[in-house]
Parts: sequence; C-alpha cells; structure tokens
Amino acid sequence: MDPVLNDVNTKIDAVIHHFKVEIAGIRAGRANPSLIENVSVEAYGSRMKLNELGNISAPQPSLLTIQVWDATILDKVIKAIQEANLGLNPSNEGTLIRLPIPPLTAERREEFIKLLHQKVEEAHVSIRQIRHDFRNGWKKESEEGKFGEDEFFRREKILQELVDKKVAEVEDFGKLKKEELTQI
Repeated sequence: MDPVLNDVNTKIDAVIHHFKVEIAGIRAGRANPSLIENVSVEAYGSRMKLNELGNISAPQPSLLTIQVWDATILDKVIKAIQEANLGLNPSNEGTLIRLPIPPLTAERREEFIKLLHQKVEEAHVSIRQIRHDFRNGWKKESEEGKFGEDEFFRREKILQELVDKKVAEVEDFGKLKKEELTQI
C-alpha cells in the first residue's frame, strides 16, 4: 500500500470496525454474545459494558447466559438489559442470568433490515467524509507547492481505489447480515 494512504486506511478501518460492532448488535434470531456484550450497565459508580462485568455465553442456539462476577450487581445488569430495548426478558438464577432468545417475527425482521441499511449508509457517509477530508488536505498542500499536480492526481486516484474497496467491504458485511436476518 502506498505510504500516503496509511492514515486514510487507519481511519477507514476504524469506521469499518465500528460498523461491524454496530451490526453485531442487531439480533438475527440466534443467540450471539455480541448481541448484549456492549450493553451499558451502571456499576461501581460508572458505566461499564456487560462483557466487563461477567462471562457471556450461548450454550444453546436460543439461549444466552451471563455469569456475573459480582452477585451484588446482578439486579443492575438485569435492569440494563431490560432498558436496552432488545426485546429480551432476563431471568435471575442466583449468580447466573438466563436470556431466552425468542424467534423474530417477520415485522421485527423488517425493522432490523431497515436498521441494517441505515448502519450501512452511515458507514458509507463516514468513509466518503474521510475521502473528502484527505482530498481537500492534499489539494491545499498541492496549491502550497509541497508536491505537483501529477502527484495530487495520483493520490486522488489511489484514494478512490481504496475507498471503493472499503465501501465494497462494508456492502459485503451488510449482505451477510441481511442474509442472517432473513433466514428463518
């Protein structure tokens, strides 16, 4: 990869990582720990992610379990899951929380697909914004005489190629998630 694209690539990869985390939280009818691991819980005087407070596992395709390390925060964890509006109903079994995953209705699947399309578009916009910012920075440097017009056009071309590749990557992840959502 061209060294001038290192910063661009790092920023775009951060956008893609965020996108993956976002879509992992979209429920697809199967138990997946990523569905709840980023739920924010008020514990120990601050907000913490659920995966920082206990072990999350999927022992069955339709069940998640959370083994909380500190039993004193069990009620706070249950409350946070209910407030996360994921359509899940946690049950308390001592130090273990069970989360049965109900099957998705067709209507709920459509809502999740719309949300997925929204997340894909947000990722596209972020990537295009990064392209715009770097292109403008390079244009300004070119006008200041730091490098020639040919170098600017070369950078612009390889930047567009990188952006096209990364947008296609986002599209692929979106298609995979959509397939997952439409499977019954």
